[in-house]
Amino acid sequence: MNEDLLRKISKTKIIVSDVDGILTDGTIIVSKSTEYKTFHVEDALATSLLKLANIPISFISARKSEATTARLNELKIEHVFQGYINKLSALDKIIDIYNIDYQDVLYIGDGFVDMPVMEKVGFSVSVPNAHQEVKELADFVTQKSGGQGVLVEIVQYLLKSKGIYNDIFNKMKKHIYEA
Repeated sequence: MNEDLLRKISKTKIIVSDVDGILTDGTIIVSKSTEYKTFHVEDALATSLLKLANIPISFISARKSEATTARLNELKIEHVFQGYINKLSALDKIIDIYNIDYQDVLYIGDGFVDMPVMEKVGFSVSVPNAHQEVKELADFVTQKSGGQGVLVEIVQYLLKSKGIYNDIFNKMKKHIYEA
């Protein structure tokens, strides 16, 4: 990420992300009564680092999914909006909850339904396996593809841009090893 983008991302007050195609590779395995998704374990590190840095994270998904609910509950994510094809309406709720502006939001998305949000926020991110139009709209495209730890990559850039990465990382190590 170049210096101009690091300056722009440093203004972020919250991360809001899509789920399928970002935390997952977009694959959904469906049986008669259950669906399965794979999530990257490293995204738990990302959410922990954000909590230590007092930077909130929320998720918006166009689909409702018990697998998503289970994973985001495990990560202790407070604000999750599922079943929102119109993701701007969910974003508006997040803006109200945190009393912030659109420009304070970093949004991560990969699909056409993410584009209206990406056009409105202060910093937009996509992934290499996203639709071409989405990648062209994004301020930044990650090196990692969806389901491969995208969130960790972005959180590291964000914390480094704010000059707090080492402090937060050390705080995390202390929290783990001295617990």
